[in-house]
Amino acid sequence: MAVILLTSATGAPGVTTASLGLALTWPRHVLLADCDREPGQSVQAGYLRGMDHGGRGLMSLAHLNREGSPLAPELWRQTLPLVDGGDVQRRFLPGFTSPGASRLFEHVWPVLGEALESLDGQGVDVLIDAGRLSTGGLPLGLLSAADVVLLTLRSSLRSLAGARIHLPTLNDQVAALPQQPAVGLAVVGAGRPYSTSEIAAQFAVPVWAEVPWEPKSADVLSDGEREPRRFFEGSFMGRLRADAKAVSDRLSRARQAATLVSGGTR
Repeated sequence: MAVILLTSATGAPGVTTASLGLALTWPRHVLLADCDREPGQSVQAGYLRGMDHGGRGLMSLAHLNREGSPLAPELWRQTLPLVDGGDVQRRFLPGFTSPGASRLFEHVWPVLGEALESLDGQGVDVLIDAGRLSTGGLPLGLLSAADVVLLTLRSSLRSLAGARIHLPTLNDQVAALPQQPAVGLAVVGAGRPYSTSEIAAQFAVPVWAEVPWEPKSADVLSDGEREPRRFFEGSFMGRLRADAKAVSDRLSRARQAATLVSGGTR
């Protein structure tokens, strides 16, 4: 199982929509965690159409941590359903509810990261929507838990310029970790105007996912617009489903290779 962290550099390239789309099409049980330090409640107000979180989420976990309670056993109870029914469980961990709340969470990030990693034992993968990279980078507790960090960007010159400014900060953070996650790109709207191959070559970072540019379809995820007929069988969700499988398979192969290497060195 795996922990996938998605983040963005500048602007609004669609990191939350991409994260949600992957969660809705992920091939295994999955938890989408809203860890954006600038709260917006985008998933709750958008796709979940104002669903009441009932006090569940990151701030409740912070309270439990202050009381000395381990977070791993409580984590699943702090989530909301993304879908009703189905063979695959798809859950959502609500994020911060007030400006500045993330400052009170600094000492909780490592504990949360460990709790998210523990879901591996339950057969659950984790997608983290980390929001925008700050000048100080991402919380190390989340980075340490990740198997891969996907920098989400559009193919426009403006988005690429922002990524060029902030990618070195991310790379420096990753390089300083004892166990380093992979770093990849998730490109939203490839070919507008630059192709994925051009972007990958420019940054010397592989493209792991290509989110299609279909604004009306994306509005279903970002703003809770009514789903058109056969939405989940359409091209937009089909592309996301292919991305989800590709990322999942790539991480599975990497984990198997690491197991073989470690087994051979004993």
